[in-house]
Parts: sequence; C-alpha cells; structure tokens
Amino acid sequence: MNGEIYIVDDSPDQHFLLYQILKQLPESYSVKFFEDGKILHRHLGTLSIQEQHDKFPKLIILDLHMPGMSGLQLLKLIKKPAVESHEHLKDIPVVVMSSDTREDRIIKCYQEGADAYIIKPMEFDKVKSTMQSICRFWLGREVQPAE
Repeated sequence: MNGEIYIVDDSPDQHFLLYQILKQLPESYSVKFFEDGKILHRHLGTLSIQEQHDKFPKLIILDLHMPGMSGLQLLKLIKKPAVESHEHLKDIPVVVMSSDTREDRIIKCYQEGADAYIIKPMEFDKVKSTMQSICRFWLGREVQPAE
C-alpha cells in the first residue's frame, strides 16, 4: 500500500477544509477527494480487476450522508465485496467521519465493517486535531499535537 488517503464527501467545503488541514500537518500525505461513492467504488474496482493492489489507498475517510450511493452502501461494498476480484478491498481501513450521532447508525457502520466511527467536529481546531489523530493512528506517522 502507498501512503495515499482517499476522502469521500459530497461537500466541496469539506474537501477544501480537509485539504487545508492536511497541508498544514508536519507529515505530507497524498490525498484524493471523491465527491461520490460510486466514483470511488468504480476506481477501486478498476484497481482490483487490474490487480494493482499496491495502488490502493492506505486509508479511506468516508462521510455517510451523500446523494446517490450513501456512505453506508459504499462501506458494505468495500468491506463485504460481492465480486471475488474485489476481495482485497476489505483490507483497506475505513474511518467513517459523520455528523450523524445516532447510536443505531454508528452500530450499523461497525456491523458493516467500519474500522472506526468519528463524530465530525465543527470547529476548525477540533477538525485539525481529529485529522492529526486519525493520521497518526492509521498511517503510523508521528504528527505533532495541535497547538
């Protein structure tokens, strides 16, 4: 796996915010943004079919509430692939980052294979420290604490 992070969120504002935060971190991360679960699933499927597993992201950060394919639907496709050639997808860590605080929704995400569920913070400093923690834990790099 490479050090790339895939972020799936339909909000351009969220893309911009997370890009700015990741750019400020002491470690540099390669990031790809996807506004739609279908686009990401097609992309991962193509990598799987071509057996380019080394090009899979090191981490996927996924929003739940998106038009078209919801984050939960995408999570199911990644963690419980119906196609044999997509079996390697389930090894990619998926962190759900959503503003949805309903316990039944959180439990459902874990049942479908989410590796973590993070309540999306609203303040910039909290988003920054959350992203630092996610990167430190899932990518194994030392990141300086937020000031």
